[in-house]
Amino acid sequence: MEPQQAVFINVFAVEPDRQGELVALLTEGGEQVIRHRPGFTSLSIYASRDGRSVVGVAGWERAEDAAATQAAPDAASYATRAAAVGTPAPGLYTLAAEIR
Repeated sequence: MEPQQAVFINVFAVEPDRQGELVALLTEGGEQVIRHRPGFTSLSIYASRDGRSVVGVAGWERAEDAAATQAAPDAASYATRAAAVGTPAPGLYTLAAEIR
């Protein structure tokens, strides 16, 4: 059986006056660390229009790649910093359906 791609989705609750700060931090972490990790395929960051949420969506070749990245000290450092700005609700997902 072929390994299934995985998507790591993290929804942050954030105060509106700190949304830009969180987006900048997640973007920096993505550019400096995440994109260089084995198995990385993509990263999208979404900011809610009301300023109260930020969503990070990272694509990985395998769930193990995402898990290894979470355990890496440089990635964990960004996660800790982001959690100081907003409240994270992370999860690892696989595609269940797609409509285009």
